[in-house]
Amino acid sequence: CTKVRVGMRVGVGCIVDSCLECAKCLAGEEQHCSKKVGTYGDSDKGSGRAFSPLGWTLGGYCSKFVVHEHFAIIIPDSLPLDAAGPVMCAGITMYDPLIKLLKGATGKRVGIVGLGGLGVMGIKLAKALGCSTTAISRNDAKENLARKAGADQFLAASDPVQLAGAIGSLDIVLNTIPVFHDYDIYTRLLARSGKQVILGLHKGIVAAFILVQLSGGRARVMHSGIGGIRNTQAVVDLCAKEGIVPETQVMPCERLNEIYELLDTSNDAGVRYVLDVAGSLNGATADKCIALPPTLAPPTGAMSLCGGLSELCRLLLCCKA
Repeated sequence: CTKVRVGMRVGVGCIVDSCLECAKCLAGEEQHCSKKVGTYGDSDKGSGRAFSPLGWTLGGYCSKFVVHEHFAIIIPDSLPLDAAGPVMCAGITMYDPLIKLLKGATGKRVGIVGLGGLGVMGIKLAKALGCSTTAISRNDAKENLARKAGADQFLAASDPVQLAGAIGSLDIVLNTIPVFHDYDIYTRLLARSGKQVILGLHKGIVAAFILVQLSGGRARVMHSGIGGIRNTQAVVDLCAKEGIVPETQVMPCERLNEIYELLDTSNDAGVRYVLDVAGSLNGATADKCIALPPTLAPPTGAMSLCGGLSELCRLLLCCKA
């Protein structure tokens, strides 16, 4: 090993393997490698490095984890372990498109749409990177949460007067809303060369992906998912340096069903729920789980190729891309 030594604190983010040889991998963009293996629900692509006896990767639902050192993220001592997991998920999801669009600039005006765990983390990261931040939510119920996270401005999307007053006021919009919605209203908030990044897993992100390919990256609406190992390490280091931690609540593993239902609500506290694997994942965990299987709301505009193509046609016809 050249990167990791015995006794170091390390974490595993969203990726556990890739080819390590293609142009994407060499550029630190392993998430775009054709042989990328996700940390959960994925399968080895031939290297043997992501082998699982069950045939698929298990994510964090295990007490031991074997991973190639390239995919191990070093956790600085100053970053609490219960914060490190969400930083490698929500943190990299927000950091990756932000750092690429900023290109080292400061003073950019960044809008964060949706104030769940992703949005709250996005506000904190944008502030640390020298941006002016505007938090955007359906109404003013989460204004205090946004201000506490460091937002400079707050915008209630249900108020047409507020929306009209903010037209052309933002350089970047990071849209974290997880279900399909009218995101055109946020494109109108962009300055002339601004970009809206769709992060929610619905048909809009599929349309944005195709649109970027067709336009050579010139479209005002784009997509993003996770980031590569290089930027995952960078955001962990940034959070450790600046004292940035997500809002977390540590929960025992037997409450997993409850957590799923909590995440399906509006998440008014912007919380990332962290499972106490070391303290509660054992042979008795399943017996302790007394909550019924979660009843979740049906997806709206779920992510699919057909839905994405339909949404792409709408974008092109409306000339709002």
